[in-house]
Amino acid sequence: YNYLWAMKLKNDREKDKPPILGRVENDVPFIERSGKKVSLHDVKGKILLISWVYTRCSRGCAGVVGKLLKLRNEYADNKNIQFISVTLDADDTPEMLEKFASGLSIKDEDNWWFVNGDKDQLRLFMTRTLQLAPVKDIPESLRLGPDDKYEHDLRVVMIDGEAHLRSICDIMSSDPAFAEFWDKKIRKDLDYLIEEQRKAK
Repeated sequence: YNYLWAMKLKNDREKDKPPILGRVENDVPFIERSGKKVSLHDVKGKILLISWVYTRCSRGCAGVVGKLLKLRNEYADNKNIQFISVTLDADDTPEMLEKFASGLSIKDEDNWWFVNGDKDQLRLFMTRTLQLAPVKDIPESLRLGPDDKYEHDLRVVMIDGEAHLRSICDIMSSDPAFAEFWDKKIRKDLDYLIEEQRKAK
């Protein structure tokens, strides 16, 4: 009986296991909002939550960061989770990224990077390695304002401590039912990876 119960628990857990969607093979150099140079090697072994950001975005960046901030507060005790917000705008300086982050009350802490880097290299990494949709330039006639230059993927990519791509979450879905689904899924996937990492130690 105990064996059957254990097998059922194992099968239930396997059902929730986020699949391996790819692997991060290449490192990327970033400039963090503090001005220092960082790379993925500096956070090797951590669970990464990576998304696009654009300091003058009028299409959802603040919403994505707000949801991730809520998530970070929920998992504040876990020092093995790293948030990385990558700007898609080459004109975003470290000072602008700092102003954007501090405007959302995100203090200059090590577990959340706001980064820039070589524009082509970053876009290639985000689309080819992390499987996000390519950035599109918005024609002037369709812009919501002068700074509304880009349309970009608002999903969040989750990478486990072994550099495997495990989840891509559409937390900004405009459909309330889907939004609720993704809010739960990002937490479920994160919990799974935390437990997976704990068992591997």
